[in-house]
Amino acid sequence: MDHKCFVFRFVDIEVKEREFLLIKSGEAVHVEPTAFRVLLFLLRNPGRLVTKDEILSTVWTDAAVSDNSLTRSIATLRRLLGDDSREPRYIATVQTLGYRFLCPVDVVDDAPSLIEPPGAEEIPGETLRETGQVTRRRLIPALVTLVSIAILICSGVWIVHRRSHLSTGTYGETAANRSTRMRIVPLTGLPGAVWGPVFSPDGRQIAYMWDGENPVRGDLYVQLVGGKARLRLTHSRSGFLCCADWSPDGQQIAFGRCGDNGGEVFVVSSLGGPERKLTTDECPYTFSERPIWTQDGKFLLLKDRCSPSAPSGIVVFSLETGSKRCLHSPPSGDLGDGIHILSPDQGTVAFISAESYGSNDIYTVPLSGGSVRRLTYDSQDVTELMWTPDGDQIIFKSNRRGLDHVWRVPAKGGAIEPEPTFPGVGTLTRDGTRLAYVEPPVFLSWTSTIWRADLAQEGGKVVSLKAVLDSAGRNDSPQHSPDQQHLVFSSYRSGRDEIWRSNADGSDPLQLTSLGGHAGTPRWSPDGQWIAFDYRPAAHSQIYLIDSEGRNTHPITSGNYENLVPSWSRDGAFVYFASSQGGVYDVWRMKLATGHATRVTQHGGFAAVESYDGKTVYYTKFIGSGIWSVPVAGGEERRIVDAPHVGYWGHFAPTGNGIYLLDVDASRGPTIMYYSFQTHLLRPVLRLDQSPVPWQANLAASKDGLVLFFAQGEHKSSITMAENFQ
Repeated sequence: MDHKCFVFRFVDIEVKEREFLLIKSGEAVHVEPTAFRVLLFLLRNPGRLVTKDEILSTVWTDAAVSDNSLTRSIATLRRLLGDDSREPRYIATVQTLGYRFLCPVDVVDDAPSLIEPPGAEEIPGETLRETGQVTRRRLIPALVTLVSIAILICSGVWIVHRRSHLSTGTYGETAANRSTRMRIVPLTGLPGAVWGPVFSPDGRQIAYMWDGENPVRGDLYVQLVGGKARLRLTHSRSGFLCCADWSPDGQQIAFGRCGDNGGEVFVVSSLGGPERKLTTDECPYTFSERPIWTQDGKFLLLKDRCSPSAPSGIVVFSLETGSKRCLHSPPSGDLGDGIHILSPDQGTVAFISAESYGSNDIYTVPLSGGSVRRLTYDSQDVTELMWTPDGDQIIFKSNRRGLDHVWRVPAKGGAIEPEPTFPGVGTLTRDGTRLAYVEPPVFLSWTSTIWRADLAQEGGKVVSLKAVLDSAGRNDSPQHSPDQQHLVFSSYRSGRDEIWRSNADGSDPLQLTSLGGHAGTPRWSPDGQWIAFDYRPAAHSQIYLIDSEGRNTHPITSGNYENLVPSWSRDGAFVYFASSQGGVYDVWRMKLATGHATRVTQHGGFAAVESYDGKTVYYTKFIGSGIWSVPVAGGEERRIVDAPHVGYWGHFAPTGNGIYLLDVDASRGPTIMYYSFQTHLLRPVLRLDQSPVPWQANLAASKDGLVLFFAQGEHKSSITMAENFQ
């Protein structure tokens, strides 16, 4: 096999891997070998978030190497390139996770050639034979040495590439087989987060969602590929937007919105104007899936229920008649179908079907209807899907071997392999020459901080506000101990969601769990001796207990359904939790002494908390809005306030005399409010400067209402375009 070396060019810099040479503004710059190999790895993955583990395992052979070695190499490269870590031009740090090379990179095949050395003199013919023999005798060892060095360098580079291929599924061994002019270009450099990019039919424009002007919800935008100006198409005042698709003629864009009352599908002119509702759909994750337009412009592929009691499936919606035809309906008890994409020949739909959160697989079904084919059997988290331009393969991102990597599987079924061509999963132009994808993934793009607010009186003025847990990465679900000396919280700082404990001021953080998965929503027992949390050991989440020192971890629930978001009764005898065992989420309560669980709500419930007098259970709903109440002894379930809204089910905290909650109002932005049990009125307490982190329990209050803990943060991502990769 021919393993090639390459020349990488960006701005005024040229990097020649065959010669281990960096040339800046025409001048050679010495780079120590380890830092040079780190640079090569970044250049082979431009625009993509590469994790520390990927670089360490590829560049260093010592298994015990520390992050400090990588940090020193990155610092060396920044110094040589003239880069600034605070305002990076070349290498951006993604805190706790890794690095991203920001510049567009041209990749050129560095084919070896024999060049006559400079200064060689012409030798007369008769002398040539004699001198040539001597010259050949002298040159042969030198050439052998040079060729050996070149082979060693390229072999070393190939080993790096091969290891990269095996670990990342992107730029590895097969980079040599790609176009010698591959180019990766950032399409957006906007503050905040972007998601759901899709090319227009002619490939000249791209539509996407951006939260820069609407931080909580995001809106739909269009811009020319390579341009800077953008056109805002929506002005959302409620719900979450997710994903759009162009009509075949490029004149309209369909998109989904998930709000308090469920999912809806809209259409808007690509030149701007009022949006028009087409139909409803399902959004069990609080995000509507992308509506996919068929090439004839007559139908949309949607996610919806095929029957009232079934999980969400794949349906074909007629734009002419408004009717829906079911393509696939998953079994009762499953979470339902998710991402769906249409093959280039319009004949087959690929989609994921989830047994539970983080446990899904890839299937296909003919657009005309028929038998469903299962392509993967991993029961892992598949987050993105894409067809290859020829329709033979499906490219997907999955954590099937730990960290998210890019893979491919034949559309007719077969072996799953690391993806050798595409650097990411996203949207292709119709001719298959350009790919747009988002980095980092949504799950990794949140950086959140836990804050403490002290108030003059319950529901009154904030007198002190400070960050107490501001490490890089995501920190959420804070709750202070009954004696107010400690905090327990969930954090991604170790590369996995684990349960942590710290002092009340955030000092001395201690990792309590090392489960290697998603552990969240920790809650103290009334005596401060135990912590309840949810964790997913297999297909379904269960409720676990751990003592306050991080010992004696054990589950208290089981079953082939979701059990999550625990809390304690005020006497410590019961644990409340949300369970999907009835087909929809309701609040259940387990008596710890017997292990017997009973259903508390009958019409949907989530994130329950018992009142301090032990008489009432307050709860929200996973889909929908408001805080609801039901007597502990049983009785009427009633809504007492309209907020929080969909996606923010965990942003409320009862006190002795009221409830703190989050209200996301279009005019004033995300604001912590106080609801008084006495007056039944809401009043604002604190407007948040950054976005509240959704889908977590991110608000806690002391019994006297004088101390609040909450999480807010930043959500950063960008769209990258790859072209000429085939």
